[in-house]
Amino acid sequence: MRVSPVVRVGGVLVASIGIAIAGLLHAPVSSAEDLRQQVADAETQLQNYEMKAEAALEDFNGAKLHLAEVDDKVARTQQKVDEAQAEVKATQQDIGKFAANAYRTGGVDPNLQIFLADDPQEFLDQATILNILADNQSASLRRGQTASLRLAQATAELAQQQADAEATKAEMAQRRKDADQAYADMQNYLDGLREDLRVQIEAERQAAAEEAARQAAAAEAARQAELEAARQQQNSGNGNGNGNGNGNGNGNGNSGGDNSSGSDWNGNTVGSDRAAIAVQAALDQLGEPYDPTGNGTPPTSWDCSKLTAWAWGQAGVHLTALSYTQATEVQRIDISELQPGDLLFFFEGGAHHASMYIGGGQIIEASSPATGVRISTLHNGWNDTYFTMAGRPYS
Repeated sequence: MRVSPVVRVGGVLVASIGIAIAGLLHAPVSSAEDLRQQVADAETQLQNYEMKAEAALEDFNGAKLHLAEVDDKVARTQQKVDEAQAEVKATQQDIGKFAANAYRTGGVDPNLQIFLADDPQEFLDQATILNILADNQSASLRRGQTASLRLAQATAELAQQQADAEATKAEMAQRRKDADQAYADMQNYLDGLREDLRVQIEAERQAAAEEAARQAAAAEAARQAELEAARQQQNSGNGNGNGNGNGNGNGNGNSGGDNSSGSDWNGNTVGSDRAAIAVQAALDQLGEPYDPTGNGTPPTSWDCSKLTAWAWGQAGVHLTALSYTQATEVQRIDISELQPGDLLFFFEGGAHHASMYIGGGQIIEASSPATGVRISTLHNGWNDTYFTMAGRPYS
């Protein structure tokens, strides 16, 4: 029989993680309550794997953005190098003319030969001989000195930026590997679960997907109904009066109510017009797949921060498509102050996962390939455990 490894903590033997999950893998189910608890525990573990993968993907996306910035700097610095090289070459040609003229009149001053060298540093090190040259020669040599200095600086800057680019590419490869490993670990964990747990988890996730599709259809129907009502108001000539009345009534009602539970997730009572647009934009993506590669771009590729950034972008508010950067781009608020459109950040005390509050105690998020873009309950076991902060975009 194989003995599981153990570690000693404070004189107490503690079983390894293999023992910790053994109950989920092999223990018999004694009751429906036990099954529910074990399914919940397994779901929590699966979500942890998903969040580890997403955290790695967020780092991958961050490195990808950084690489784009570095590549832009490399291109601009390379242009500076090319320009400085051209200027140095032109100056060397001028000095060559001086040298040829001096040769015809009796030879080249040995000091002048220094400036015909290919090494810019050699040129700079010997700059003091400018004092012995004629004024017209000195002007050309000073231009050459300046160009050579710019060339040396630009060349050093270019080398540093190219090294940064290579290091960033290596980081991207590592983060991609980390994400793939987390997904592989998650699949291995799922494959190792008892059959009844796997069946229950898959059934619950399928039900969640169907519910998301139902909610998406309801949201679209509500949106179409609102558009039709607006058209009818416009046709009847009462659009302005009805619009003002409804706007004031809804605004006053919400300002005195419970922001975390009194709003309708279809966007009717969001805190601002821009927030309403952002919420609706996110809801329009319900059921769309999650992209685990990190290579795609909205509106055809989604992960958590791409969804929130893109949705607010439709409302004219810029957010970086990185969860930990978004957390610095919002006004921090207490969770009790949530309004539709506000963002929530989760996992391990940081901002590795982002979601959007849509009202009614619900959030919309893109969290894993298994679930895609979905609506979830704000207060569930995992969210309550790993919640870090909430924030409101500056709209």
